[in-house]
Parts: sequence; C-alpha cells; structure tokens
Amino acid sequence: MYRAVKILARLVDLVFKVSDVYREYIRKPNPLILESATGFGLNLALVLNVALKLGGRVYSVDLSRLSTSWARFAYRGFIERGVLVVEEGDLRKLHYADSTFDYTANHTTMHHIDPQEIPVVVGELWRTLKRGGILIVVDINPLPIGIGVHSPGNLRRAKEATISFVEGLFKILEFKEGRLAYHIVAER
Repeated sequence: MYRAVKILARLVDLVFKVSDVYREYIRKPNPLILESATGFGLNLALVLNVALKLGGRVYSVDLSRLSTSWARFAYRGFIERGVLVVEEGDLRKLHYADSTFDYTANHTTMHHIDPQEIPVVVGELWRTLKRGGILIVVDINPLPIGIGVHSPGNLRRAKEATISFVEGLFKILEFKEGRLAYHIVAER
C-alpha cells in the first residue's frame, strides 16, 4: 500500500515541488519533524523520505480519525520500526511540549482552517518548534473557481492570515509563489 501512496505523492510533488524545499531546508542529522496534517498521507511520504535519509523521526497529526487510521495502515512498517508516529490531534492545541521539534511541515492544510483560527495554529507550531527550528508551509493559491474551503475568497483569506501570522512570529527565510501554490519557509 505504501508504494501506491508514494507514487501518488510523486505526482502531487510535480505540482507543488515540495521535495526540493524539504531537501534544501531539512538538513539536520536525526531531525524530529512534525508533519501536519496527515490527510491522505501523500505529503507524509515526502517528509518521511527526507527524514529517513537523515536518521530522523516523524510525528504526523490529523484531526480526522479516518486519515490517521488510513496512515497507520499504509505506513505500518515505518511505525513498527519506530521512525513514524501517527496521532489524532488538533493543530489548535497540540499536546507536545514546548520546543519539541526541529522542523514542522504543513502541506495544503492552512486553507482547511478557519482564517480566524490560523493565529492559534501558527502559535502552536511556533511553540512546539525548537529555537532555530524551521516551519515549512505549502498551500494552494486562490483559484479562479472553487467551492467551500477551495473557494477563491477562503483561499485568499487563509493565505493572507497565514502570511501575516508567520511574519509576526518567525523570521522568513523564503517565500515563493507559483501559479497553483505558494510556500513559506521560516525560522523560529
């Protein structure tokens, strides 16, 4: 099952090019990485690939029991090896101690969060990162059409709130925009 997820992850990576960002910024040996949110586990495959090359561990958190159950099934070999922990959790109130993680990777998640809640989420990501830790946010740019969380208005509000609150707490190392997506790399 993991092989199928990895193939789909590569296809998604062709659009978002997040592997390049991960390889450039996630370089510390034995990193502890928070991957939020698990979703279908596609970004998890990309983060895990980088972490394994560096001897690291990944914690993947999602609010959805369905997502975490799926990831536990698809990634059971990595969980059994102790290099991956998949947990249900709310990004607005993470149970991890202050300064736990070296990196946090947040891929196409922020637009699913109510823009009024984004300051709380960004604050939790900041709190759980170590000093000098790196936050990586990749998300969808506003599209001309869409519905629900993918509506142009919601995508724009989520993007503006994310940029604003990341700039308020972190030192921005890189901000890039493409046609479909943008990413922010920031240091605590």
